[in-house]
Amino acid sequence: MFKKTHISLGMLFFLISLSNMGIAQIYNTQVAAEIEMNRNSEFIEVAGTAYNKTQINQSLRYVLSVIKTDPGGNLSKNDQEGRFVLQPGEKKKLSITTVNVDDKTKVIILLLVYDFEEKLLGKDRVVLNDDSKDKKIVLKPKENTDVRTEFAMSDGVELRGIVLEDTKTKPGRDFYTQFYSGYMYYSVNGPKIVTIKEELAIANNTKIEVLIGEEMIMEFIVRPQNDFIRGMADLAVRRTMAYFEDLKKQKNIVKQYK
Repeated sequence: MFKKTHISLGMLFFLISLSNMGIAQIYNTQVAAEIEMNRNSEFIEVAGTAYNKTQINQSLRYVLSVIKTDPGGNLSKNDQEGRFVLQPGEKKKLSITTVNVDDKTKVIILLLVYDFEEKLLGKDRVVLNDDSKDKKIVLKPKENTDVRTEFAMSDGVELRGIVLEDTKTKPGRDFYTQFYSGYMYYSVNGPKIVTIKEELAIANNTKIEVLIGEEMIMEFIVRPQNDFIRGMADLAVRRTMAYFEDLKKQKNIVKQYK
């Protein structure tokens, strides 16, 4: 459901203070909320996503808010909200909206994800057209690409989001196509190369190996049924996302002990 309301300055400060309360709390550990954005002509397409990091089903509710402040100080707030269920390791797009942004209008985009007890589990926030140096700030996007600016410095070049194909049969190619479609749909963009490799197995069968770097995270004997291929591709995408999530956690632990 889409709602449009006008809010007072005091109410806006209250909402922003709620979003900033996460400084003293830990979010995105069980369910990660993320705002994805792409520019399309004069509009920005905004998608709210949620990723279940746990091994149990999660019954959840989301609120995706777009808060605008025009040059005259007038405020407006649009909400999209709904309920959904995430399976273990599943990432889902919750809602898509478009935002018309000019260079003078400040826009706050806020995604909140709650469990069935209304406990806040996931949170993400993006600000457009603001001059602060918040990591989540985006300044006057002009390109037809992902418009989020991370303000991150790197000493080298990191290749991300690469998936290689080494298949031999039509079912193998179909699996690669299904896997790559899911990889792109969920914007995995992993920091290591993923390889879909098909090898000969016993009794003239073939097997699929899913490798991240040199590490194999999954293998199975190929069956030509479409439902089987789709199901295995979905499982492989989930395991890939879980692998990269674990990799991120390990890097964070290393940073804490340096």
